Amino acid sequence: MPVNTDDGRGGGMRPHAPLRPSLATLPVTGVEPPLARRPIVLIGFMGVGKSAVGKRLARLLGYEFVDTDLMVEQVEGKTIAAIFADEGEERFREMETAALREALQQPARVVSAGGGITTREENRRILAGSAAVVLLTARPEVVLMRVRPIEKRPMLAGWPDPLERIRSLMQERAPIYSEYHCRFDTSHCPPRVTAEKIARWYASLHTEESDARR
Repeated sequence: MPVNTDDGRGGGMRPHAPLRPSLATLPVTGVEPPLARRPIVLIGFMGVGKSAVGKRLARLLGYEFVDTDLMVEQVEGKTIAAIFADEGEERFREMETAALREALQQPARVVSAGGGITTREENRRILAGSAAVVLLTARPEVVLMRVRPIEKRPMLAGWPDPLERIRSLMQERAPIYSEYHCRFDTSHCPPRVTAEKIARWYASLHTEESDARR
C-alpha cells in the first residue's frame, strides 16, 4: 500500500546518521526484486523538486544520481525543448522510455524521471516491476514559481495562463500519478529535508526485509 507522508507542515525529523542501506544484486530478469533492492525513482509534475531532492538523496545513500531528461539530451545532443519542436512529443516519449530502462539497470541509483514519464503505460509497467517509486507533489502556485522561465518548458510555453495550464495538466495526470510506493509534498519543505525523509523511509524497507528473513 502506498505511504502518504504529507503532514501539511513540510517538516520532519532529521536522521541521526547518514543512511546507507546495504546493496544486493538485482535478481534475474523476470523476477521482481523487493523494494529494498530496487533503485529509487522520483516521479511527479515538473517543478516539484525531483532533481534537487534526488541529488541530495543520492549523496545520503551513497548512490549514483541520474536524470532521464539529461540522459535523453546527452544522447540526442539537444535540449528537450528542441526535441519537442523538431521531432514531436511522441518521439521524445520513446527516447524517455529507453532512458528509463537504461537508468534502472543498476540498483544503487536515484533516478529523477521526467514529469510526463508515467503518461505511457509501458513506463508505468517498468516502474511497477523494477523501482521503488516515490511521488513528489507541490501546489500549482509553487510549481509556477519554480519552473520559470516558462519558455524552456515545452508543456507550458505559449500558453496565455501558465498557472491554469499547470492546474489542468495536474488534474489530467492525477490518475497516472496514483501508482507509487511513498509520497512527499515539497511545497514548503526544503530539498534537504525531503531527501532525509525519503532516506529514512527507504532504510525502513531494509529493516523490514531483514526482519522478514529471521
